[in-house]
Amino acid sequence: MAYIKYTCGYIPFFRLSSDEIKTQVGVRGPSEKAFTCYDEDPLTLAFESAKTIVEKFNLNRNNERVALLFVSSSYEWREKNPANTLSVSLDLNESTKTFFISGGSEAVISGIELASYLVDTEKTDYAILAVGERRRGENWEIDMGLSDGSGAMLITKENDSTLFKVEDFFHITEETYDISSKDGKISCPDERHVAQEQYLYLLKKILTKVKADRIFFSAPTYGIATNILKSLKTKDDVISSFGSLGNAQIPVNLTYATNGIKEDERILLVGFGNGIRAVLIKRLKAKTDENILRIFERRKKMRFGNYAKIKDIIGFPEDESSISMLWREREQNLRLYGLKCEDCGNSIFPMQNYCIVCGSKNLKKEKMPREGQIFTLTEDYLTTYSDIFAPVPMLVVQLTNGARIYVQGTELEDGDRFKIGDKVELTLRILNSYKGFLNYFYKARKKID
Repeated sequence: MAYIKYTCGYIPFFRLSSDEIKTQVGVRGPSEKAFTCYDEDPLTLAFESAKTIVEKFNLNRNNERVALLFVSSSYEWREKNPANTLSVSLDLNESTKTFFISGGSEAVISGIELASYLVDTEKTDYAILAVGERRRGENWEIDMGLSDGSGAMLITKENDSTLFKVEDFFHITEETYDISSKDGKISCPDERHVAQEQYLYLLKKILTKVKADRIFFSAPTYGIATNILKSLKTKDDVISSFGSLGNAQIPVNLTYATNGIKEDERILLVGFGNGIRAVLIKRLKAKTDENILRIFERRKKMRFGNYAKIKDIIGFPEDESSISMLWREREQNLRLYGLKCEDCGNSIFPMQNYCIVCGSKNLKKEKMPREGQIFTLTEDYLTTYSDIFAPVPMLVVQLTNGARIYVQGTELEDGDRFKIGDKVELTLRILNSYKGFLNYFYKARKKID
């Protein structure tokens, strides 16, 4: 069977506290709701988790036997494969096998099963499962129990220094009357019935076949999740903290609990949706990563009014561009490649026809690092959404190879500002749109230690 070598999770920066939720909409919710900014979507969320794996295990363009599976039930449908865009932004090899898997909250189990099949049959050496969810509810009662988030797993056939062994998969194909979706917003007519009748009925069928020490599950709504927990007489720290994360729930849960799971414990990962899918995994003796949760605690508390303004906005208004320019700049804008002068050694971004230092045309392509420090900056009080995020920092970042890149700053905590010399890292965000295509580029945030 396949092995889970690594898992990681990512929770967005912006939060609504439970007190703010109760005061504004009068409903009970999790400790806080985590939500994306206007320039984030399921793809950029998945990038946050997947890049950790790509960088940690050096799965760059030199690795030809890599598969990337992008799972999301909330990615806006477009006539193109978003897994390809994600693969390019991660600078994976052009021969990378890419798959986009959609569906209900059980889709993550389908992703694990496909990834396991690919490595078991030696179609690939590494399978990266990347999940990104940005969901909204039809009414406040559902919406306040949903959080945005992402997670990623690295699945391999080798069992050296792996976290979990994948033991078996279980399926019950059934028509369930759980949630519906209209205009991208989910609704559930009877959360208690769905949890205590439909889903528990299906779960009991699985549990007659397998014995597990723990159960981690993904459910469509917070109400459904809490009802399931009540029936199972158990607690879940991630659900109580953030509510329902959709398909991201399982990798985030697994990441959160990894350091506390004992050797030989068997964990049943369950995806509830239209029917039920589950996978049984076993904890192996492996060294855990002490920094596995390092980004969970970064947060900025927002007021409810600002959440209402940005919750359903993705990207900037239509911007002038051209298909030919986007094609020519694809290596630069997503893979983040610039140039290096062979004569004077200067690194250049964006790409130029000649070296801006010595004038030489003896240039070669160079991969730009995603870390650096602020060389200079200014602040814009009049740009889009300046009423919420003013001042918007506009930064010149000197990357670790010496190249300088002009980007917007993002994710500042309350009262904080960027300063010259601050260490920063680049993160993928939506820049603008053109003729229905989303254009992604990079912004800078203070480096996470």
